[in-house]
Amino acid sequence: MPPVKPLVEVRNLGLQFVKRGAATTIFEDLSFDIREGEVLCMVGESGSGKSVAAKSIMRLLPQPPAEYTQGRILFGGQDLLTLNEKQLCEVRGKKIAMVFQDALSALNPVYTIGTQMVDLIRLHADKKTSRKAALNEAKALLKQVEIRNVDDVVKQYPFQLSGGMRQRVMIAMALSSRPQLLLADEPTTALDVTVQAQILRLILKLKRQYGMTVLFITHDLGVVHQVADRVIVMKQGVLVEEGTKSEIFTRPSHPYTKQLLGSMPRIYFEEVNP
Repeated sequence: MPPVKPLVEVRNLGLQFVKRGAATTIFEDLSFDIREGEVLCMVGESGSGKSVAAKSIMRLLPQPPAEYTQGRILFGGQDLLTLNEKQLCEVRGKKIAMVFQDALSALNPVYTIGTQMVDLIRLHADKKTSRKAALNEAKALLKQVEIRNVDDVVKQYPFQLSGGMRQRVMIAMALSSRPQLLLADEPTTALDVTVQAQILRLILKLKRQYGMTVLFITHDLGVVHQVADRVIVMKQGVLVEEGTKSEIFTRPSHPYTKQLLGSMPRIYFEEVNP
């Protein structure tokens, strides 16, 4: 069977943040692939560079202070680091979408859910699309992410929804343009265990339904075990290990990966490694 080709190729990426003339290096030589149709989990402790790597793919880091010192980020063969802002707008949201960790901060607090979704749908599709047609599309998307009473939800503000509901709204908004790549930046961190499981199942279901590729950012090895095809382990801006889920959980090679696995509660570790 031929190898699956990469959708994203990060090659020798160098990134630093410059503030008041002082440079802080984030990555010096980061390289990894995201293969078409897979769920790639990027795992590591807080500050390891996971979220920064994901935001780099979408070029969401403000420049300055962010400064790319070397490397390429290829998406479908196109180097995203060479695109201007207008060209990036043809990629962001349309071909690559992101679900952020804190949906309450990501959503605008002064607009209803319906207004935000309608504006997004019209922006990515065609501004000639009527607001009524866009609202119907928004309701259909909310139903796809298993939200009930969509007629009520589109009239509500983000603070009126639970954490799980807000995250479902964020996923619906990310899916509005049928992206090829979904970047999920710790989307279940602030949720309780039951809701977390529901969101994980929903992401996997929609991934299969839309044929998407997913980069899932997390520090939770339990989440990794549930969703990953392949795993990248990050430490202090360095990719220290990568492999299939089975390889990482049963035959880890790097000491840091072994430490991460050793930090799991023993009863859970035995459950996922029978």
